[in-house]
Amino acid sequence: MRLSRMFVFLFVFCMISNPFSMVYAYLDPGSGSMLLQLLLGGVAGVVVVFKLYWERLKSFLNRRDTNEQPPPTND
Repeated sequence: MRLSRMFVFLFVFCMISNPFSMVYAYLDPGSGSMLLQLLLGGVAGVVVVFKLYWERLKSFLNRRDTNEQPPPTND
């Protein structure tokens, strides 16, 4: 554990202290749109999976014994 902390510290220090690395990057509006679609699709997927498992849980908890007789009525 201690070795991994030291490695992370050295890695971050080397990345921060290197003044000669220039990064030329361009993010166009399509990239932001793609990231938004990815986020919304992930949220929709989680909601669908939650709904499916919620229905399974409800049907499991509401299961009744088929051999059980209905209670008698007093007529």
